[in-house]
Amino acid sequence: MTSIHAVQSHIEKILTHLEPLLPLANCHMVDFFTNDVFGNSLNPELKNEIKRVNASQAIKNVFENDYMETPALYKYFVSSKKCNVEENPEVCMTLEQCYHKLESLGCKNINSLKLNVFMSQKKSHEVEILSSVVAALKEVGDTTHIVDMGDGKGYLSSMLALHHNIPVLGIDASPNNSTAAVERVKKLEKVWHSVYDNPTKSVPKKANSYFTPSNELYKQVTKFVDPEVDFIEIACNVFNKDIERISLAGLHTCGNLASTCINFFNENDCVKTLTNVGCCYHLLNEKFEHNSVGKMSGFPLSNYLIKKKFSIGRNARMVAAQSVNRVFYKKELPDLSIFYRALLQVVLVERCEVLPTKNVGKMRKKYGNFTEYAKMAFNKLEINPHSLCISDEDLENLYRDYLPHLDELNIFYLIRCMTSPVIESLILLDRLLFLLEQGHKHSFLVQLFNPIVSPRCYGIISIKA
Repeated sequence: MTSIHAVQSHIEKILTHLEPLLPLANCHMVDFFTNDVFGNSLNPELKNEIKRVNASQAIKNVFENDYMETPALYKYFVSSKKCNVEENPEVCMTLEQCYHKLESLGCKNINSLKLNVFMSQKKSHEVEILSSVVAALKEVGDTTHIVDMGDGKGYLSSMLALHHNIPVLGIDASPNNSTAAVERVKKLEKVWHSVYDNPTKSVPKKANSYFTPSNELYKQVTKFVDPEVDFIEIACNVFNKDIERISLAGLHTCGNLASTCINFFNENDCVKTLTNVGCCYHLLNEKFEHNSVGKMSGFPLSNYLIKKKFSIGRNARMVAAQSVNRVFYKKELPDLSIFYRALLQVVLVERCEVLPTKNVGKMRKKYGNFTEYAKMAFNKLEINPHSLCISDEDLENLYRDYLPHLDELNIFYLIRCMTSPVIESLILLDRLLFLLEQGHKHSFLVQLFNPIVSPRCYGIISIKA
């Protein structure tokens, strides 16, 4: 059983490591050259070591896991890794340990089905695992219905209804998602028995004549969820019956919705079990962020971090959404567009009397070089290049001048990326600690998914005694 002390101890380890790094995590890659981020944000030991071996070699050492020439970089990476909840079995369970725990709490039937139709490989992986966990929790909590918050296109809900035969209410803020969920489950239902018998085969061309009662088991409601929404009343109305025991689930609940779900679970006696996998940390509102006055707060939840008045910062939360496992597994360097955008900022700072307020964002059209990128960016920013007195030759010269610093940007990106699991771990442990503080002793953090397949792989699970 996870203890409050164990969670607090790991949080302290994270804070000790993270607080000095918050300026680095909160810097913006757009300002990499204009604010000399490499020179100003890295500690002198790391910066001098990278300059000594050169940035290109440092990148090679990182990807080859060879730190003989870069002991400071190795020390930083090891220290960062130790903060990851995955490294601490006292605060984070494996999926196998989770199944054993559910069995010890009374679950007699844990089963799953992997479908390779109507969803991507990533979604199939997530739905296979989470549906088995949610169904097991329903059995442990002796609940009658499941409410799926942030239902999206109904991937999880339809599996719970069709395979596990559980009544599910899917709630999503997007009408398009709700419509797509309805259409998807209709298609899946028509071929369900064929798919069930051959889950890895393609969908049959002709619909099977057998049907399952998804219209009775799976209902969808379009609703923006906030703390004022009484979703229990909604469920009772939709299913036209009094519902006294509910399981609450959410697969990749976005931003504040994750903390809203956790608060719902804590405050409503009808909600007996919770399964929540959050995402989109950059959309969280922080209680102690300078611009958060009057907004609903999603972090921190625990009294422990509230007393510390701890704030992460939006850019750092953006970094938390990166997949460091995928980056290092695939040996991925950042897209060249990040370098181009930092170069563009040099132009804007040097040539504009007032910096544009619009964002460049992603380019819909392809571009072959920095000059083409810059022209497309000027167009999006509604800037006439002639007003800046800048020619194609000027842009080409700028690119050539800064190209030798590309590897510095790339190694900085990798160093910054290592703060991602640290920040994510802090957000997750804050949620877990909140539940433990509130007396929900059967509360756990579980690594549910393969982080390379599904970067947001951790789930908060709680069962009311």
